[in-house]
Amino acid sequence: MKPLLSVIVPVYNVEKYLKRCLESILVQSWNDYEIILVDDGSTDSSAQICDLYAEKYEMIRVIHKENKGLSDTRNRGIEEASGEYVYFPDSDDWLEPNTFSELSDVIEELTYDIISFNREFVTSEEDKLISAKSRIQKLSGKQALLEMLKQSDVTGFANDKIYRKKLFLDNDIEFPVGKYYEDLGTNYKLFLKATKVYVTNQKYYHYLITNPDSITQSWNEQKLQDMFGFYREIYYSPLIREKFEELEIEILQAFYINGLIHILSSLYKSNISAQYSDIEKDIKQEIVKNSLGVTKLLNQPNKIKYLLYKLGLLKILFETQSKLLRYR
Repeated sequence: MKPLLSVIVPVYNVEKYLKRCLESILVQSWNDYEIILVDDGSTDSSAQICDLYAEKYEMIRVIHKENKGLSDTRNRGIEEASGEYVYFPDSDDWLEPNTFSELSDVIEELTYDIISFNREFVTSEEDKLISAKSRIQKLSGKQALLEMLKQSDVTGFANDKIYRKKLFLDNDIEFPVGKYYEDLGTNYKLFLKATKVYVTNQKYYHYLITNPDSITQSWNEQKLQDMFGFYREIYYSPLIREKFEELEIEILQAFYINGLIHILSSLYKSNISAQYSDIEKDIKQEIVKNSLGVTKLLNQPNKIKYLLYKLGLLKILFETQSKLLRYR
């Protein structure tokens, strides 16, 4: 009998974290799932750890393949998945032990195209997840996309969502191979094709932010260009604009400006704006072209930074912080 859920775990040089991730899945009391470990050409002991777990647990399968990145690894997992639903935890993160049991009724209902929960950024296993009072929403795909753009209960991440597999297959949607921030370039397409989305604000996912190999720990030109490119793709997407009303376009615009300010802040904080002056220039041009009043960004996390940018103080702030750190 086929499992209802395929848990697809991309694996690449995570020997330090992989066991914790797998144990957090195996401890789930609801167990109508399989685990597909997709080893993306690891050069440490991760591949061996995968094989040992597959020998021990019959619901675990391992795929070893040439290193082609996270998107290719997830896409391969979708191809191999037996479940009605697919889920993509990162191998350096971990789940709360009650995750699947608390979502089991929703999964077994087979009604929703996307089941979205929440996550917490953590620095260690000592950090506890504390959820707000439970809030459940049953939304259309468009409504869920708007929640993502408003940065409300729906995030832009893939690792806090369970997807109906055919949402990918029937609509020829894949994670973009060779790109960073692939979630950003994929989720909006899935929401546009989804009919029903279940959203809970409850936190089940520990998102580790202290892994030194994480893409968020450093910046290079491709990371900056990919993030910038996906924000532009979403903002100018005709698929979105043909479905959105005027006020909804304003929400989209606020999301875009917030993203651009995030990239600028990252350039300034990392002290690399001179190195990537062309990117800085292009971002500033987009902000000028699509400028909004600061009050329109009240629901966005970078609203204060946007105000500082409008006042001409954002770059000065980060330059001052950098100088203070050097003199400490």
